Amino acid sequence: MNKLRKFLTVKWCAMLSSLLAMLGFAACGDGKNDILGLDLYGQPYAKFKVEGAVLNEDGKGIENVKVYVREHYGDTAVTDQQGKFEFNSTDIFPMRDFWVMAKDTKGNYETDSVNVTTNFEGGDGDWFSGSYATTHDFTLKKKSAETPDKNTTPEK
Repeated sequence: MNKLRKFLTVKWCAMLSSLLAMLGFAACGDGKNDILGLDLYGQPYAKFKVEGAVLNEDGKGIENVKVYVREHYGDTAVTDQQGKFEFNSTDIFPMRDFWVMAKDTKGNYETDSVNVTTNFEGGDGDWFSGSYATTHDFTLKKKSAETPDKNTTPEK
């Protein structure tokens, strides 16, 4: 009976460990540099921040405008009452360029976008690629009655 119990315990632990590994849990990392578990197996990552304001042509902030950061799979920030937004991210495999778009979901203003080229600075490990912060303000133009709703995705 003891041998059977030991055999079943070993098999149960192996099966549970495999399941946890498939779900992304791991038992590695140095404990002090783990940020959201991103330095598992030495993955490169970088921190970046995009902030700014979305204003109308009179210089007043526009509330509830969605600010999209492309290459981040739908990540968005929403402007507050003063039109300010802030987007923070820890990016695995940081890219050099990303695209930021401000879109009024109510349809009163035209969409605007900008391509941002990063210059990551710092980094204290073999794979840590540093950090980057930028500020960008958008000025959205009021839509006229005949302005069609267009997608402003830039060509690559």
